[in-house]
Amino acid sequence: MLNKNYKWKIFSLLVLTILIFSFTQSTEAGYFANPVEFGEYIYDNYAQENFKEVYDNFADELKIILSSDEYIEFQQDNFEKYELEYTDIEVTNPEEISYQEFKKEFPFLEDEGTFYTVEVSYLIKFRRLGSRERESDKLIYLREKDDHFELFWDPEPILDDLSPESVAEDNG
Repeated sequence: MLNKNYKWKIFSLLVLTILIFSFTQSTEAGYFANPVEFGEYIYDNYAQENFKEVYDNFADELKIILSSDEYIEFQQDNFEKYELEYTDIEVTNPEEISYQEFKKEFPFLEDEGTFYTVEVSYLIKFRRLGSRERESDKLIYLREKDDHFELFWDPEPILDDLSPESVAEDNG
């Protein structure tokens, strides 16, 4: 016969599993109630090195400029090279901004929508000339279009890394 403590643990585990499954189903369906929820989803995936999922949530304009393979390889190389670890991620302060403000930041923007910035803060641990960690924060840019959110991101670090000049420097 099972004791009460063991039954309680099984019940708690069952409830937790159902909650996780429900959350996973709603996020996989692409529904996020607000920009903060979407930002949390993106950064949780990023911290877990799930770069394909992050890329899949990029805006279409960004996907034209940067391929999935380019983005994923760049991120995997950086995570491996610097032994990156992101923790204590907090997404806050959503702010709606105008199309014009957004377009200044991302000149390749084409489609309309509702545009947001959200603040992301985190603790980043990395190895470069020894182990280090630091608190960091940044703004991320999102567009809500057709009842779903999309991520905008500056592709310049990757594009610069892929330029013929940088390839020549790496090989020379």
